[in-house]
Amino acid sequence: MSNEDLNALKADEAGDPGSVVLYGSALVDRLTYISTTFSSLIMSMGKAARDDRDVLVPLVEVKFDGPTGQDDAVSKTFFSELVPLENVAFVLEDITNDLTTICRHLSAVSGGPVKPDFKRLEETKRLLDEAKDNIEKCLAELEGIG
Repeated sequence: MSNEDLNALKADEAGDPGSVVLYGSALVDRLTYISTTFSSLIMSMGKAARDDRDVLVPLVEVKFDGPTGQDDAVSKTFFSELVPLENVAFVLEDITNDLTTICRHLSAVSGGPVKPDFKRLEETKRLLDEAKDNIEKCLAELEGIG
């Protein structure tokens, strides 16, 4: 299921049998999806203050784009910055910490007769499995450096 499939949340877009209609225009009007992400390594030289050694400083250009508008082919950029590599790792840790709490809350409220859409849950699980695999690969690469 792609982000385009997940976008069909407004009542007037519910023609697709795989879509889910979201009740409440106050939520729908605030809802958007990050359609693409972009990250690129940029290396710089620096000097370690503790011992005055030259060191490589890994920086990452991070960009989140939203879906393209109907009148233009350019995606809306939500966020685009150059950040230190360890800060990208912090963002992942912080987001996954929040995501763990969100999933715990979802599990608690799903104990009743109304359950979340199984297609969306399966897609969430698939993406989290891919994220886990990617983080394990990243850790292996960093272990090879240090």
